[in-house]
Amino acid sequence: MSSRVSKTKSSSVRKNELLRKISDNGFAMVFSCTRCARLGKTCVKSDDSDRCSECVKEGGRSRCVEMKPSYSDAEWRRLVRAQHSIKDEEEALLAKLLRLRKQERLLRERANEFISHEFQAIEELEELEREENRTHEEQGKFQKQGEDVECDAQLASVSNDPSLTQMMNSPSFWENFDSAVAGGIPSPTGGNQSSSQ
Repeated sequence: MSSRVSKTKSSSVRKNELLRKISDNGFAMVFSCTRCARLGKTCVKSDDSDRCSECVKEGGRSRCVEMKPSYSDAEWRRLVRAQHSIKDEEEALLAKLLRLRKQERLLRERANEFISHEFQAIEELEELEREENRTHEEQGKFQKQGEDVECDAQLASVSNDPSLTQMMNSPSFWENFDSAVAGGIPSPTGGNQSSSQ
């Protein structure tokens, strides 16, 4: 009895060790065995066993029989090549996408620099225009002041003329001035036309 128990223990220990080896070093088979295909599980084998992990778990003396492919080796190689080609193309497209994103980022930075430069140029032009307007206004003020000074000088020179002062102080000047304002014409003698007739 004890020998049977020890035998059972040793077989279960061996089975667990084999399952661990298959789990650690195993690889998925391209073509599943009939059991894994029926159960819809991945068929995993290792070099340590001619049976897959599912067949080892099942135990007994059942063999792990691979399903035969429904296509030739040449067709399989073509399929693998096509998969590799798609993978390579995908990597090339990804690299191109990364390049394009980098170019887009650089262009965006360049555009921001242009906009900043344009804003600065506009501010400088506006400041220049304001400075020109201030200069023009100051020149206008100086010109008006010059004209006022010139007018004041002319008035001063006229008011300092003794003959003009003497004429304005004469009563006959103001009589002629009043008649001229009233519509008469001053006579050369100092009276108006109506009084001379």
